[in-house]
Amino acid sequence: MKLCAAEKLMDQYPVNLSVAVSNNGSHELALAQLPERQVYIWDESKAAAKNIIRLGRALRHTCFDRVYLAYPSYKREGVIGLLARAGEKKVLLDGAGDWKYFRKIYRSKNRKPANIHDINANYALFGVASQGYLNPGGMFNMKVENDYKDYADSFFSESGLASKFVIAVHPGANGGGKRWDPEKLIKLCRELNERFACRFVIVGGSDELKLKQTVAKGLGENAVMLNSSTLSQTASIIQRCDLFIGNDSAPMHISAILGVPVAALWSYTDFHRTSPYGPGNIIIRRACRCSPCYSSNGSFMDNCEYGMKCIKNLELADVLQVMSHCMEIMLDKKRKVSAEDLNSLKIDGIERVYELEHGCTVVDFKG
Repeated sequence: MKLCAAEKLMDQYPVNLSVAVSNNGSHELALAQLPERQVYIWDESKAAAKNIIRLGRALRHTCFDRVYLAYPSYKREGVIGLLARAGEKKVLLDGAGDWKYFRKIYRSKNRKPANIHDINANYALFGVASQGYLNPGGMFNMKVENDYKDYADSFFSESGLASKFVIAVHPGANGGGKRWDPEKLIKLCRELNERFACRFVIVGGSDELKLKQTVAKGLGENAVMLNSSTLSQTASIIQRCDLFIGNDSAPMHISAILGVPVAALWSYTDFHRTSPYGPGNIIIRRACRCSPCYSSNGSFMDNCEYGMKCIKNLELADVLQVMSHCMEIMLDKKRKVSAEDLNSLKIDGIERVYELEHGCTVVDFKG
């Protein structure tokens, strides 16, 4: 999400931009937008001290006019920012990331406005106009489409998906507390298949293999499991899908950036900040008073005093009614879903339907 603002900066100003990213997938997004020499990579397989020494030496060779710590940032970004030589250094101070640490070492007075998306927060930090909220990841979108066309063509042809309504399904997330029950997800997909004859591609990382296998097995011949090795390959398949269903995760954000409509099953995180960006996307959640929650240490599943009711009490019947309505609109009217469409739903338990400042629709069920 941080690189969307960097792209806008390059669009609106004649800048020579360099970025420092992690090799957890972010580097693929960065290399889609910038020459390799302008991408500094933090190697997750190496110790922090080794990364700091290596990147510090590399960055000291250049005197930058300005260094931005994209929002939210943590201690390692703060250290790298300190090591980089620059005329000015800018950071947003707020309750996300290691902001208390930054407040002590960066004399920044920039504060993030309340209840805005992280992408828009970085637009504000970088001093660029968002120019609306459509297609925030254009350069990545084009690179995936151009460089991985043959890969996606082959996958869809061999899987018999070329003429189907295809839904990308991601059962995983970074942490079990964000994951909707996979058995509920399987039942949801079965119902959607029976009603709309859709097919499914199960996506996710190599560390989610067992979870992907469970969902693929539960859906049988109606699902294909994707075993791509890179983020860009996965993105090329998602880009061809008609809809994405999943949890709050990296594939969810990639889908939104690629312009694929997202239906996200939400748990405890702050949806104002990290919901799928843009109109046509929806999140379905329990409006628990304790959410958003970032206060627990370690595993949310073990430490939540409310038993993770935000995600565990998100019922299959409720999600199915919302998703069926969305599918009817997408198939019959050939367009994305809006808050107005979902406001017409008469479902017991819906507390509120509303649109966020960046266009995503929120469906709140009573907590």
